[in-house]
Amino acid sequence: METSAERVAALLLAFGEGGAGSEHGVSDLARAVGRERSQVSRMLHSLQRGGLVEQDPQTRRYRLSWSLLLLAAGAGDAALLRAARPALQRVVARTGEVALLSVQRGNRSLTVLREESMQSLRAGGWVGRSSPMHCTASGRALLFDADDDTVEDLTADDLLAPTHGLAAPRDLPALLERLHAERERGYAVASEEVEIGLTSIGVPLRDHPGEIVAVINISGPTSRLIGYVDDIARRLRAAAAAIEAVLAQPYNSPARKTPR
Repeated sequence: METSAERVAALLLAFGEGGAGSEHGVSDLARAVGRERSQVSRMLHSLQRGGLVEQDPQTRRYRLSWSLLLLAAGAGDAALLRAARPALQRVVARTGEVALLSVQRGNRSLTVLREESMQSLRAGGWVGRSSPMHCTASGRALLFDADDDTVEDLTADDLLAPTHGLAAPRDLPALLERLHAERERGYAVASEEVEIGLTSIGVPLRDHPGEIVAVINISGPTSRLIGYVDDIARRLRAAAAAIEAVLAQPYNSPARKTPR
């Protein structure tokens, strides 16, 4: 049976679907968490009194409060974020495209860091956005070490309900064929899969024992990226190596991390 804390957690997580700073109506949130509008409204009023959400007086829509956003800024793997940010900034400077850091959360790829480009046409996930693993470069790169049974478990629901671009794999054999080839070359490419006109290249990031802890990827319009996939992958590999070198330093080793 779901507890009150679990219901509140689900409601707060629903705010992440629109990205940081997004506003949501009560009806939208009720649909997202599968609950009655009146029940969600009462929960939001309680969260507002507790200082975790705010309501716009004109639109009557809700957003996460600054207090909660500042608290969230200190969450996650601080060493990973500190190591990744300058490396992603260098990738952005050299490619002119949006660079992202994503981690696995359940059967989703979750964007936890984004470095902007100055291009007029920008693309890619926002911080807090979660995406299917079968049709995204970050998701498939996170699966590089998974066996076929694990891949099936993590992607079965999404493969049964395909709602993505025409180039996305439509069944498990097609996904495994694509994944096996990407493992061999060391990077994943999702072009026109999650969204028409969008291409993304992803490279896994490993900790000192060699386990995949995250993925760094570049996303942008297919028209700009498709001719430079190998070059972008090379730059991402170099960035991943730089991040991994920082994480391997004694200060960033698991034994020195503050318990969470």
